[in-house]
Amino acid sequence: MIQDGPHRDLRISFGDCDEELLVTPIGPNLYRMEESAVLADVSYHDVIETELQTDGTVRFLRVLTPSGLTTETWVVSQPVLESPAMLALLERVMAVGGNWEKIFGGVLILHLPPQERDHIVSALNGLSNKLPAIDRAN
Repeated sequence: MIQDGPHRDLRISFGDCDEELLVTPIGPNLYRMEESAVLADVSYHDVIETELQTDGTVRFLRVLTPSGLTTETWVVSQPVLESPAMLALLERVMAVGGNWEKIFGGVLILHLPPQERDHIVSALNGLSNKLPAIDRAN
């Protein structure tokens, strides 16, 4: 889920691969990630340092400031993801200062404040007992 703000798409090179990702510029060559990279170890709300390339892309240099959120990944079917119970849980994730992303159609990534991680994971485990198409991916 993407929150409103001065976001923009940016092509970021991670060595041998590059991705177009949603970011918020926060300073010269500094961006806050508004979504996680699939091909690199960069997550939602990490602040990254980059270097502008001649072709207009930016080269990833490092994570300057990690988000401080913990990341949990699950494989979830579309009907489960759209269920009222899951939607309520995802709203709870947002309400406690976290975020969530869905990639590849069925991979659910939760970014959680550390103090809320156990509560949210427990709730998701409870859902998996009721809605059988949830598998933990990490």
